[in-house]
Amino acid sequence: MNTKSVSRGFLLLALLAGCAQQPIASTAASRHARIDYARYVTRPVASFWFSSLYDWDSNDPGHVVVWVNPIEAYRLTLLGPCFDLQNAPTILLTSHGGQVSAGLDSVIVRHDRCTIQSMDKLDAKALRDARRAAHGGR
Repeated sequence: MNTKSVSRGFLLLALLAGCAQQPIASTAASRHARIDYARYVTRPVASFWFSSLYDWDSNDPGHVVVWVNPIEAYRLTLLGPCFDLQNAPTILLTSHGGQVSAGLDSVIVRHDRCTIQSMDKLDAKALRDARRAAHGGR
């Protein structure tokens, strides 16, 4: 067996091991029980800062709830429906220098760019408690 064959074999093994470690994608609908996120709105905001998306959920194609960390969540109202939102395994948020702004930024779902029309800060503690209760205290 030559060196190229051995190298290719190790590369294939490494690729397969990497795939095996990837979490199984789940849809937003299956991640969380249907929670009425509008009940947890505390105030409208024009923008918020974030460095990475901690978690997200969507109960309808016109809204996305994003957690920027375990204790900070926002409900984003989109300009029109964002098709396939509930079935997407992941989403992306655009930002400008780490700041997400209504009217300027978007939620990207697969190949669709959905403009954020408005944003509301949520009571993350009450929301976390509601999510735990919906999952039987987990």
